[in-house]
Amino acid sequence: MKVPFRRDHSGPPPPTAPPEGALRVGALADVPEGTVRRIADRPAIALVRHGDTVHAFEDRCPHAGALLSRGTVAGDEITCPSHRGIFRVDTGKSLGDFNCRALRTYAVAVVDGIVYVDTCARAPRDAKRGKCPDAETRATGRSA
Repeated sequence: MKVPFRRDHSGPPPPTAPPEGALRVGALADVPEGTVRRIADRPAIALVRHGDTVHAFEDRCPHAGALLSRGTVAGDEITCPSHRGIFRVDTGKSLGDFNCRALRTYAVAVVDGIVYVDTCARAPRDAKRGKCPDAETRATGRSA
């Protein structure tokens, strides 16, 4: 009798040890739910927690350079406090009418209730999206 193949869709097993060279953020219980927390200056990294899931991303808006840790979070989206650009915290993708470069994102691991962030970006933001729509206007002082 042939046994059917079953897939486990629960994802990879949680890590049992912190990633090599990762930044130790602290206890998961100390990371507030649904608010942005800046954790590093070089590189500038912020994180957001949703339940047991934590997302880390660059803490600078690629358009205006504003600190996203001063922005507002609604679900999986963060709004820039400067120009109201919206970004997904899990992918860094720019959303809404103002289409800008994506944010750099960072891998996060929670091991035994401790949050670790790999400070090597998953992908450079320039590889995901082109220039912001008004980059030429800022550089030259006139519209294209």
